[in-house]
Amino acid sequence: MDLNHYIQSGIIESYVLGIATASEMEELQHMRRLYPLLNAEIMAVERRIERTALAEAVSPSPYLKERIFQRINWRDDVPPPPGGDQSRYTFINIQSKDGQHITVHKWWRLFFIVTFILSKVCLFFAIYFFLKYQQAQEQKQAEALRTAGQVVTPK
Repeated sequence: MDLNHYIQSGIIESYVLGIATASEMEELQHMRRLYPLLNAEIMAVERRIERTALAEAVSPSPYLKERIFQRINWRDDVPPPPGGDQSRYTFINIQSKDGQHITVHKWWRLFFIVTFILSKVCLFFAIYFFLKYQQAQEQKQAEALRTAGQVVTPK
């Protein structure tokens, strides 16, 4: 196969543009291994296409940027569109529509509230009975001292 004829067939351009078929890509990869000159040709085609794209590029109008910023309300110095909404706020709906968010059922909320209240009641009774136990121990000690014949004054 003649290498110049292969290069001029347009397969390299289609490969660089990404429109080559799978068989053409396999064939080009095989030819690249056989002929290292093809790698340089591929680089040259890429540069040529890039230069053409940059040379023929159409730059957007300067007014386009202002119109885009007006539409999305990112800047405050751009006046609002005439006859449109005067609001400067953007509202985002944070609830998903596909049900992929976590929610807590109202019964769980009630369970946690009841558990919290019960824990506070248990804490109150624990402190109350602890103090009663200490008072009973002090009375028991005072009673033991009285039976031993000593006089104890209560606190």
